[in-house]
Amino acid sequence: MKSTFKVLLFVIIIPFILLGCSKKEYSRTDHIIVALDSNPTQLDPRLSQDSVSNQIQRFLFSPLLSFDKDGKIILVLAEKWEQTDQLSHTIKIKENVYFHNGKELTSEDIKYTFQSLKDPLLGSPKSSMLKDLKEIQLNSRYKLTFILKRPSASFSECLMIGIVPKSTSKGFQQKPIGTGPFKFSQYKNDETLELIPFKRYFGKSANFKKLIFKIIPEETIRILELESGGVDFIQNGFSPDLLPRLEKNPNLKILKRLGTNFSYIGFNLEDPILSNKLVRKAIAHAINKKPIVKYILKDLVVPSNTLLQHNHWAHNPNLEKYKHNIQYANELLDQAGYIDPDGKGPLPRFSLTFKTSQNELRRRIATVLADQLSSVGIKIKVRSYEWGTFFGDIRKGNFQLYSLTWVGISDPDIYRFIFHSNFFSPKGLNRGKYKNPLVDKLLENASLNQNKDYRKEKYQLVQKILASDLPYINLWHGVNVAIFNKKIKGYKVYQNEDLISLSKITVGKNP
Repeated sequence: MKSTFKVLLFVIIIPFILLGCSKKEYSRTDHIIVALDSNPTQLDPRLSQDSVSNQIQRFLFSPLLSFDKDGKIILVLAEKWEQTDQLSHTIKIKENVYFHNGKELTSEDIKYTFQSLKDPLLGSPKSSMLKDLKEIQLNSRYKLTFILKRPSASFSECLMIGIVPKSTSKGFQQKPIGTGPFKFSQYKNDETLELIPFKRYFGKSANFKKLIFKIIPEETIRILELESGGVDFIQNGFSPDLLPRLEKNPNLKILKRLGTNFSYIGFNLEDPILSNKLVRKAIAHAINKKPIVKYILKDLVVPSNTLLQHNHWAHNPNLEKYKHNIQYANELLDQAGYIDPDGKGPLPRFSLTFKTSQNELRRRIATVLADQLSSVGIKIKVRSYEWGTFFGDIRKGNFQLYSLTWVGISDPDIYRFIFHSNFFSPKGLNRGKYKNPLVDKLLENASLNQNKDYRKEKYQLVQKILASDLPYINLWHGVNVAIFNKKIKGYKVYQNEDLISLSKITVGKNP
């Protein structure tokens, strides 16, 4: 009884506490607080794969090249970039760029960063991206040349990794040092990560004193903090059905933009059940995206049959579609040899485990998918985990079914890293262990040729084969939604969910 009373007291009092501090919090202009639903798994840009880590690292580390808000390649640390021949990329870096420890950036730091990525002792999951890199030649203090083993049409994306200093030590994760617009201040796991503006940044310094990332796993608390002013900014960290409520808040501004973030269901193709293509196709036909898109996601996604957006130059519009069809799904399962033991009775044909994070929206979607699959006799056990544990299991191949989102898809060479048999996880991104010699060959040929029409032909054929083999169930591309205090001026929503625009905002008093 005493325990129940404490819980009720907490539920009643917290909203009043938050409302009580709202006036003071809304008027705060010296620091910006960003709400996140999970901790970053890595602060070292060479070792991370998750979107939260990548978003934070962008403030700490500058890459040679990057994407702007519209997905176009821009120079960052590079002052000039030219491809002198099919195998050589020469970079002239900006002068008078400094690391957070006061040391000047030179071409030796660039060389060290990329060589360390290939070092087996570091164990970088991004090492597979540099398989085509033969050597790096230092031309001068500010100039170097990347020499490839073979032509690469997408090598520019390999140059988008944050640069670390040559003096990097074992404690780098605890105190990361880059050349970004902010430098590391402190990190309390499960609480906050604080950054402060870097006064010697080569670009324009931020006009506020602190950028604080606040880890708030519970969606209800995140939203209450946003509404009260305890948090200034959230991007995509809320359930879409909360949007109408937030739109009525006079202190908040909302920006939306269709993103290149792509959600999917992944299969473990080494699993004895899921290795059967008929089973995978049955699952695809048993899933009904429409009610999820309409009632849970509130049309803040665009259903897709492929990783690439419909307006992408390599998108294949003529792919096999898996329409919701319970009868056909049952027939496919029968053909696969998994006969329903009791017809319309409660006994399942088989059971599968579906892994997801503790994100409330993802758990809701997983629960609906489990209910839909039960209609064809497939019992789904939904298991949700803390982000680090969940993502670790996916990287290790410790799953049957899972759902994740690829963020920032641009060049179609992403297909090579995700589906080529040379890129099996954990060293690569082929987490489901998909293997098809024809797909391997097509992806290799497309990556070697810079002719856009040639590449388009190969990638469209790859998409057709994947639509048939079904190593993924393609779900949708998401709409990026940023909700923030109106005192924040000048924020731009990036297609790839990048938050780096926060470094360029101005902060004034809330009107």
